[in-house]
Amino acid sequence: MSFQKEPVASKIYIFLITAVAIVFLRFHSPDQLMFSQAYLFFILLHIFVDQLDVLLPKGSSAVSVSFAVDLALIILFGPTAAAYASLSTLFNIRTFRHFHQSWYKMLFNASQMALATGLAGHTYILSGGQIGQVNLPSDLLPIIASTLVFFFLNTTMVMLAVSFSEKVSFIAVWLTSFKWSVPNYLSNCPLGVLIAAVYLSMGIPGVLLLILPLMVARRSFIMYMDMRNQYISTIKALTKAIDAKDHYTHGHSERVARYAVQIAEEMDLPADYIENLEYLALMHDVGKIGVPEQLLNKPGSLSKEEFKLVRNHAAIGAEIISTIKFIGEHANIVRHHHERVDGGGYPDGLRGEEIPLGAKIVGVADAFDAMTSERVYRSPLTREEAIDELKRCSGTQFDPKVVQAFLKVLKRRGN
Repeated sequence: MSFQKEPVASKIYIFLITAVAIVFLRFHSPDQLMFSQAYLFFILLHIFVDQLDVLLPKGSSAVSVSFAVDLALIILFGPTAAAYASLSTLFNIRTFRHFHQSWYKMLFNASQMALATGLAGHTYILSGGQIGQVNLPSDLLPIIASTLVFFFLNTTMVMLAVSFSEKVSFIAVWLTSFKWSVPNYLSNCPLGVLIAAVYLSMGIPGVLLLILPLMVARRSFIMYMDMRNQYISTIKALTKAIDAKDHYTHGHSERVARYAVQIAEEMDLPADYIENLEYLALMHDVGKIGVPEQLLNKPGSLSKEEFKLVRNHAAIGAEIISTIKFIGEHANIVRHHHERVDGGGYPDGLRGEEIPLGAKIVGVADAFDAMTSERVYRSPLTREEAIDELKRCSGTQFDPKVVQAFLKVLKRRGN
């Protein structure tokens, strides 16, 4: 997305953060330490480790170990030097390649990093930390305090930018980021202290020795992300195969998954829950593998026996999913996505709070996409007609809270 296409709120926010960062740096003049060979080395180290970031599965966020260098800079050189050094994030190759499109993102990222690092540095000093030395365990409080301040400021500023830009719930975005960023910061903190301690003890050569285990750790994380992506690709391939059985439902599972995630985010559900819900929504119709294709594509009305066979897909799907690691324990979401809150659904006739929340969400997403898609037995409803139907069936077929959340999503995003 270009800067011109960004929402007005996003533009104002980017300008505000950049302006505050400029003012902050204006009142923090470079000191003598910043002209030393050691400081230049740490800037180059910061630029290097910033290239080692790994993209996360959601959005364009990435996990990086650059905070370890930021913390080492705070300990060794102080808040001013650390704030100026963090501006080197401008030279991240991944974003620099698309400078003409993402220049404003680069500027914002450098600005928020300077603010987060500088204020974390001041926190370190105010908490009793001494610049240029590492004294454990007495420095534990300053180190933890500065890390927490950096974490809070960095994640809050970045997730607010995402929230304004993509017009999504800040809480939902922040919780999703929290899952990945907390372990990253927890590992970066001791690494930053180690870098500072090794430099004070062995100088630049000692710090260079730390790069090898850093590369090994990064490689392990990339392998984990590759395995995860292969897992998701396998699920998507399976759902496409199921959708292919019904010629009128091409792309149905992926759309239902997208709607389900948007509803869950609107309801501020936990990140782990939303991730599992996405996989389950993708596979909500996997049970159709056990339904004869001629029934799925029958243009006329189904007989009572035929309808019973089609309805079995929910129970069959739950049985299949129950054998899959990670999401098997939530197979009841697939089993009950055709239940109604008034008890008139299937396969078990559950009502109200007996129905899992995830099943209610998938049920609404599934119904909306079914209504707005062409089927062999009817023409699609318009978006407005489908919304009216959701409202009409709210409280009988659908959970009112889920419907309300989805209506907000549709109004805001224009799906």
